[in-house]
Amino acid sequence: MSGASARAVSLRAGDLALQLTPGAGGSVASFRHREFDLMRPMDAPPGQHPQALSAGMFPMVPFVNCLRENRFKVDGQAYEVAPNMGDARLNFHGSGWTLPWQVEAQGDADAVLTLYSGKADPVFAYRARQRFALYPDRLEVTLSVENTGERRMPFSLGLHPWFPRHGNALVRFAAKGVWFTDDEGQRGTFAPSPDGADFGRFRAMPRSYLNDCHAGWDGKAEVCWPDAGIRLTICADKGLSHLMAHVPAHQFDTFCLEPQSAPPCGFDGLDRAEAPPGVFLLTPGAEARVRVVFSVADY
Repeated sequence: MSGASARAVSLRAGDLALQLTPGAGGSVASFRHREFDLMRPMDAPPGQHPQALSAGMFPMVPFVNCLRENRFKVDGQAYEVAPNMGDARLNFHGSGWTLPWQVEAQGDADAVLTLYSGKADPVFAYRARQRFALYPDRLEVTLSVENTGERRMPFSLGLHPWFPRHGNALVRFAAKGVWFTDDEGQRGTFAPSPDGADFGRFRAMPRSYLNDCHAGWDGKAEVCWPDAGIRLTICADKGLSHLMAHVPAHQFDTFCLEPQSAPPCGFDGLDRAEAPPGVFLLTPGAEARVRVVFSVADY
C-alpha cells in the first residue's frame, strides 16, 4: 500500500476509535472513547477544507513551535524559513502539518502515515513517518524524521493535541520550570515552577490565552473529565522533556498539552554549541524517533 492516496483512515480497538486525515497534514480527525471525544473533533471553518489547525492532533516536524526571527545558524551556514500561518510573522511547527501525507500501511487497529518528501522552503529536506497503534485501553503514536538533505541539519519533534474541556476538564503534570513566551510565541524568560504555572495538583486550565513551555517535564500528564468519569494519561519518551501548555485566544473551550523535544526557539545557540537540549543534529540519512502513549481509564 506504499504511496496510496491520502484517503481517510478509521481504526478501532474495543471502545476506542481513531480517525486520521492524511491529506490534512497527517492529522487526527477524531479520537473517541465510545461517544466521548478525547481530542477535539475536526471541524473545518465554513467554506474551507479540513486542515490540521482544526484537527484533534497534528505532528510537529521538522521543528516545534517557532525559530527566533525565522532564522538559525549551524556549521557556519545561516538559514531562514518563511512564515506559514496566516498573518503571523513567524513560521510555526515547521511544514509537516501543512503537507499531505500518504497511507503507507493500514490494519484494523494500526496505520502508518508517511510524508515522503517534506520541505520547509529550501532549508529542510526530510522524510517523516507516523505510526499509530490502537489498543482497547490506549493509543500509541511514534513520530520519526529522516534527514534526506545533503548537509547536517537540526530537527526537533513533537505532537500537538487539542483537548475539549467538556465543561470541567482538570490537568495535572510535573516539571522543573517554565519558559514564558512573548506575544509572538518566541521564548523569553525562565522561572522554576512559578506560582500560577504549577500543575503539580489537578487544576483547570485558565480560560484565557496561555502559551507556556514547561521544561524538565517528567514525561507524564493527565487530563480528567470528572463528570464523564474518564482519565486520559499522556506518557512520552525521555527525549520529549518539554510540555507546551496552550490555551488559544478566543477559543477557551479547548486547550493543548504538547509533548515536544525542544522549547520554542529551540535552535538558539546552535552556532555556539553542539546541540541545544531537545535538538537532533542529523547527518544525511540519519533518523530521530519519539513516542507518545495516550492511555484511557476510569477516573
